[in-house]
Amino acid sequence: MARILIVDDEPGVREVLRRLVAAEGHVATVTGDTTAARAELGSGSFELILCDVNLPGESGLELVHEVVAGDTEVAVLMVSGADDPQLAETALGLGAYGYIVKPFRNSEVNIGIANALRRRRLEIENKAHHERLEQLVAERTAELGRSREETIHRLARAAELRDHETGQHIERVSRCSQLIAQRLGLPPDRCELLRIASPLHDIGKIAIPDSILHKPGPLTDDERRIVETHTELGHTILADSREPLIQLGAEIAWTHHERFDGGGYPRSLVGDEIPLAGRIVAVADVFDALVSDRVYRSALPVEEVVHTMRAEQGAHFDPEALEALLSAIPEAIAIRDRFRDEERHMRLIPAPRHSEGPPVGSPSLVLPNVRTSVSRSV
Repeated sequence: MARILIVDDEPGVREVLRRLVAAEGHVATVTGDTTAARAELGSGSFELILCDVNLPGESGLELVHEVVAGDTEVAVLMVSGADDPQLAETALGLGAYGYIVKPFRNSEVNIGIANALRRRRLEIENKAHHERLEQLVAERTAELGRSREETIHRLARAAELRDHETGQHIERVSRCSQLIAQRLGLPPDRCELLRIASPLHDIGKIAIPDSILHKPGPLTDDERRIVETHTELGHTILADSREPLIQLGAEIAWTHHERFDGGGYPRSLVGDEIPLAGRIVAVADVFDALVSDRVYRSALPVEEVVHTMRAEQGAHFDPEALEALLSAIPEAIAIRDRFRDEERHMRLIPAPRHSEGPPVGSPSLVLPNVRTSVSRSV
């Protein structure tokens, strides 16, 4: 049983159509013009409209166009006294399922109604099928994205834990990098890609010998040069991937220790020669090192961190990337507070046996009046 709206200005035709519809077990509602038809459509749901072309005041074609454009699930069957192929083509082009010419045979109307309702049902089922497929693809894509992100996160944690860092550090750098990118106006998908890829910035430390990476005392010049190769090693590990996420990770690993003034490593790039992602992560990495507790010192006051980093604006840091972070200090501190290191992790990390500075694995810390990193950092 279907609810069918009959729109025809001839009372006799309306009655004939009503009887035909009722005889097939359907429920009929009859109207004589488009105004009344719109009122009926607004107050109830119909599966099919039997609509005359020539109606008082307005063509039935206009009603058909309106119904179809509204993306409703109502099928439309046109009825007309004009046997006009061009008019029929126009009606079908607007979305009508059929065109019946008066005077019509009862069987012709019944077949038209049955075909229209069947087509409507198939289209609804097809639409539902496509929606289910789209939902399934979206779910699988999201699942793949989560798996990909988890794999990257665990790989990054492996490097950080070798370096006496914590998973929370890479999470904070990740979120801070995304925040800076957002403040710079990068597209949302690029900001998300940066959030996921940035934890790979120190992946190259996996290849640094423990005897150097965990050395408790000062590094020799040769040892420092070996530690600094972690940028090139990280790039080598991740290079030549077809995956944009891994490509970005390789770029970040290679460039996050470059300085805006050309004093960084490994290639002494200057300014815009440094990829934007590397410039962003450089700011996020140092910021987190300064505002977070370390086994060798407590977090520095935010005001001191802002002053310290601003003093290196245009020297160590890209001015725009740094300004983007400084304009979002409350959000950046909220990230730090949300992803704080647990005390048990901090206790498990052995403190240096000397007072010369942080462990080898720490990021390059910028201190007032010092252009290079402190003696133990890289």
